[in-house]
Amino acid sequence: MLWLRKGYLPPGILTAMRVFVRDYLLPWLLAVGFWLVLWLLVPPTREGLNAVNIFAVFLLLIPFLLVALHFVGKTLERYGYSREDIRRLPEIIEKTHGRLYLPKEVFETVTRALMFWGLVATAVVMTENPLKGLLNGVAIFVRIFALFVLFVSMVLWVMDFPFALYKLFKGRDLSRDFLVEMIRQNLIYTAILIAVRLIALYSSYPAGNDPIGEVMTIGRKTGLVKFLLELSGLNFLYCLTGLYLPKKSRKLTALALTLIVLTQILLIWRVLMGKF
Repeated sequence: MLWLRKGYLPPGILTAMRVFVRDYLLPWLLAVGFWLVLWLLVPPTREGLNAVNIFAVFLLLIPFLLVALHFVGKTLERYGYSREDIRRLPEIIEKTHGRLYLPKEVFETVTRALMFWGLVATAVVMTENPLKGLLNGVAIFVRIFALFVLFVSMVLWVMDFPFALYKLFKGRDLSRDFLVEMIRQNLIYTAILIAVRLIALYSSYPAGNDPIGEVMTIGRKTGLVKFLLELSGLNFLYCLTGLYLPKKSRKLTALALTLIVLTQILLIWRVLMGKF
């Protein structure tokens, strides 16, 4: 730490800070600035801007950044670092910039957090009551994530099923990490869906066009919830089949995965045809 006493930074640290500030910190600050400009230009948000709302939205930024740092720490662990190394993030980014996918993952993680923060903050700014605005913002994401069970199915069809068949017939192992991650994601979205269903059934909040009312509408549609739960069960079955059945029979695994995917497609076709 001699460089601290002498009042200058070593060239390596200066380079790391330049890369970090130019390619990472500055774009993140511009993302925050984008939301501020948007709120000033769009009439509904401009009318809702006041000292209380501005304080509330920047206070709301703290938990979003904490969540982002949590996932950045998990990313560092996947690349052989520890969570404590997040303190050396500028240095790590400088060393791996342009050579590993790590910096890109870190950048995208924080950027997504700022995007979600901006959407929730916009809902807060558009209402005179910051608490109601926060609830509306949360409701928007709950509504989206409650339907993400369908997204998991589509990811399995596009990103796993064709390659799984190829690997099974070539005698190669399936991607266990991918299947485990899909189980985790499916579990999260199914839990949100069940929570929405229970809240909608036991809440007296009326269904309507506002964000919370739209969540109530989704939760009270028995046919839609049943369809999504069936789809979720098939997602779990697909992943568990891919994880454990290849040890016994690769051909049987390929047949089982194909039948599961066809069943999911038939379910979605039934919904599109309006037959809940």
